[in-house]
Amino acid sequence: MNMLSPELTDGIRAIFGQETAWKNVWIFEQIPQKKLRNAIRSYASNMGHDETVLVLYDDTVFGSSKEGFILTTRRLYGKNLMESGSFVEAADIINMTFEPGGSAPEAIAHTRTGVLRKHLIVSNSSKQAETLFNALQQAIALLNPSMESSRQAVSAPAAPQQAALCEGCGAVGHTAVCEYCGRPLR
Repeated sequence: MNMLSPELTDGIRAIFGQETAWKNVWIFEQIPQKKLRNAIRSYASNMGHDETVLVLYDDTVFGSSKEGFILTTRRLYGKNLMESGSFVEAADIINMTFEPGGSAPEAIAHTRTGVLRKHLIVSNSSKQAETLFNALQQAIALLNPSMESSRQAVSAPAAPQQAALCEGCGAVGHTAVCEYCGRPLR
């Protein structure tokens, strides 16, 4: 475990509160060790010894923490139901967006090399999911002050766009950025 700066510790506590408002979000020493072990085994097994866990979000029905996200001092790890886990370096996050629609509200971390999409199912409430997204975005901004969305409000859902082709990987998408390789769609 590395030493955390008082600014980071105070910032995380201010964002998530001493006692978090969500029954499935924990910070620092509040994180139950069994939940943390399950999450690491499930989707963050490549976590480095130089990383300290800041936040754990359990997105499971029965509280196993095998889906959800972990924010560390270096990375954001995440896993959705029936998907493999993945991670992005916090320092590589260009911006974050919130998509309230679809099968579940999603937090999307955009990097130069790709994206991490994480469903945010918080009591089946899109408003609570947006609140959790805003907290996550603020926490990542503490780690990466140059992140664009750290200075922007949550983006409103974009109007549907025509399908576009990614010149990098050939994928077809309806957003401005390829969800597979992170390059702009044309």
